[in-house]
Amino acid sequence: MIAPKRPLYARRRMERARLMRWVLSAVVVLALAPRAYAQDFGILRGSQPTYHWGGFYGGAQLGYSTSDANFGTAAASNIAFILRNTTIEADEGLSQWAVLPPTRSTGSFDVGGFVGYNTEWEEIVLGMELNYNRVSLKASSAGSEERGFVDSNNLPTGHHYFYDATVSAQSSLQMTDIATLRARAGLEYGIFLPYGFAGFAVGRVNYSNSATVKYTAQDFVDVQVPPLTPLPDLAFGPISQSSSQDSAYAYGFATGLGTDISLTSNIFVRGELEYIYFFPLNGIHVTVASARVGAGLKF
Repeated sequence: MIAPKRPLYARRRMERARLMRWVLSAVVVLALAPRAYAQDFGILRGSQPTYHWGGFYGGAQLGYSTSDANFGTAAASNIAFILRNTTIEADEGLSQWAVLPPTRSTGSFDVGGFVGYNTEWEEIVLGMELNYNRVSLKASSAGSEERGFVDSNNLPTGHHYFYDATVSAQSSLQMTDIATLRARAGLEYGIFLPYGFAGFAVGRVNYSNSATVKYTAQDFVDVQVPPLTPLPDLAFGPISQSSSQDSAYAYGFATGLGTDISLTSNIFVRGELEYIYFFPLNGIHVTVASARVGAGLKF
């Protein structure tokens, strides 16, 4: 007997859970070394002065990212262009049909770096950080929708056009770079600095959209005496239109949490989880979830 496939939302929750376990495992492994040699480093609370987190720092990181893309009405401008100055678009709004289903990108390993500055008050550490990652997140969607409807607007009395319309669309995107400017807040605990962050995000994206529209219409007249003469049948398309742009910029906000772990007086490692919501870009809604580990140097 073939086991039923798990629902899409369940698979997504399992994948994100695996990402979280991956990062937490990495943090534990990274933490073992400083804990084993804590006395040599002399920075454990209660025996020696704690690690000083204040000042400038920078480092490198690597991780894994996935994205969700809701294409929905991404081809709306293409459809509206095809049907410009037409009654069917003005009355029925075919360009607003959500033809394209949402999709998830294949995962992407990412590599990047970070620089920042911390200020320290007792056990509280506040700072700003610029974070950059090179990614390769790709997603695409294709769909088609056919509808029948009656439109009597702007027709002589007693006339009613019955339309049979089909709209098809395709859309794709590739996100290549992500940068965030974060405000960070952490609480020092010996060699550990758990922190949360929030800030502004920008991503560089290549995208393309295309659409095809066709329809027919037949006049159904009211029964009356003398009988009405039906209006001519209509036939439109198929007509296609496409558009694309490289190196477009998507803007949004980033949130997340992580932990920095000191190894020596000026070397630390980190693990973190990040979630980014990008505002719609040409009708495409994108979110990105990432898990990373890194190493840094405090100056």
